Amino acid sequence: MRKLLLLTSFMAVLLVLAGCGGEESEASSEGDEAVKAVEVAVSSSSRPLSYVGDDGELTGYEVELLRAIDEKLGDYEFNIEGASDSAGEIGLDTGQYDLLAQGLILSEEREESYLIPEESNGPSLMKIFATGDQEGEIESLDDLAGKKVVPVTPTGGVYNLLNAYNEEHPDDQIEFDTSDGGIPTSDRLQEVNDGVYDAFVNPSNLGQQEIIEEAGLDIHVTEPVEINPTYFLIHDSEENVELRDKVSEALAELKEEGVVSELSNEFYGEDILQYEAE
Repeated sequence: MRKLLLLTSFMAVLLVLAGCGGEESEASSEGDEAVKAVEVAVSSSSRPLSYVGDDGELTGYEVELLRAIDEKLGDYEFNIEGASDSAGEIGLDTGQYDLLAQGLILSEEREESYLIPEESNGPSLMKIFATGDQEGEIESLDDLAGKKVVPVTPTGGVYNLLNAYNEEHPDDQIEFDTSDGGIPTSDRLQEVNDGVYDAFVNPSNLGQQEIIEEAGLDIHVTEPVEINPTYFLIHDSEENVELRDKVSEALAELKEEGVVSELSNEFYGEDILQYEAE
């Protein structure tokens, strides 16, 4: 009888422990489900914005900024992968990607198509990259009338900049064509160097200076002709509204904590936030 009681008690303890284990497993499973995966597309060849480092891993200003944001957002897990400009935009439109980071400047079309965090990633300095023999001849947008300008994407900040200029200068128009993008910055700079085009208007945060130096290109770089904030674009869906708001909050905190300035100094050699209020 005593043995039977002991055996019964032992079995009861095992059942209780098994029940607790099941509850813990269920709680753990629920906890895992609470973390939402965020598919993120970045450029893999836009040094120092985002690129593949010597260790084969993605890095760069925007990549490390995204990782810092991810650390602040316990309810989300960012899966960051490299993609071409066109593939990133198509993936964002179709919902393959939740977030796109390519040093992007706002346009009316982008604001209508995507969710945009209120807080920017930091400013982008728009500059003109001209053939070396045109130093002193091309220094501002005023000097581009009659010049062959590299085609621009019809949804980007450069397109808006040139169109706005033309509206204000009807008698001194800048002529330019549009393209679907996807052509590497290095190729565009080479075309300017070779005289295919006279000038390339582009945000200067895409590693142009390093490309110029490594390839030995004869390119003249002007002072900034415009300063624009850049933003992450988020796929427009009801469930991503909260993601947009939390990304914006995290960006504001990282700026205040000095993390954004540290990353800027590391990858750009200067604190780009100094231009943010200009």
